[in-house]
Amino acid sequence: MREYVLTAAYEPGADALADVFIDHPDLLGTALTVTVSSAGVWRVDRLVGPPDALDAVEAVYTDHAVCNECLGEHEACTVTAEYEVVREGPESRVIYGYSDGGRYCHSVPFHAGRAFGDGVSFDARRRGNVYEWRVLVPGDPPIGDLFDGLRDGLPEGITLSLSQVGTPSSWGTPTASLSDLAPEQRRALETAVAMGYYETPRAADLGDVAEELGLAKSTLRYRLRRAEAWLTETVVADHDLLGAGSATAVD
Repeated sequence: MREYVLTAAYEPGADALADVFIDHPDLLGTALTVTVSSAGVWRVDRLVGPPDALDAVEAVYTDHAVCNECLGEHEACTVTAEYEVVREGPESRVIYGYSDGGRYCHSVPFHAGRAFGDGVSFDARRRGNVYEWRVLVPGDPPIGDLFDGLRDGLPEGITLSLSQVGTPSSWGTPTASLSDLAPEQRRALETAVAMGYYETPRAADLGDVAEELGLAKSTLRYRLRRAEAWLTETVVADHDLLGAGSATAVD
């Protein structure tokens, strides 16, 4: 097996769906499942963020005139699609989508299916101006056809890079998803990690992180403790150390 990581970076105005993520930096989209065949593409996505961001992304995501998977808009794109919100919460949406096997345009799943055939697995994540795909392919096929096909005719304002090629890294490993955290806890944890709060020795202290987020230290400390408690319980539960039951996100 080989793992390829493809990353698309969007400039504002290059793609309708990407613009929503750019306008709402707290919005996070992760693919729960992606299935590709000659008949089409099926996928389920989980979107997490503030209510206004979720309303904005749902409006674009479920617009049949928009090709959600296209790397930019293409007039030649002829796709019949259907979408349904299958679960809705105050800070999350789970959306099912199906696109037929017509000309599925300039997309990673279409080109990957054409280049590698059946047996390809996908993982995908959107945040800000970045859309990242991890593609797991049987055997050891060349990446050239896929990458060249995706870059050929790439619209202005979108850049594509191959950020990693190698053996599979973390597929099948039980992991906690930060998208399950409340947005304010996720922001606190991610900022603390990015600033080196958890390094040894620490590159930033609690006050530094609180200042970066514009929070009181007591507020930040509470959010980090809640996030850390959820993360610890979830990881332990994933490894069956707590017996029956499952962990849930804290409020």
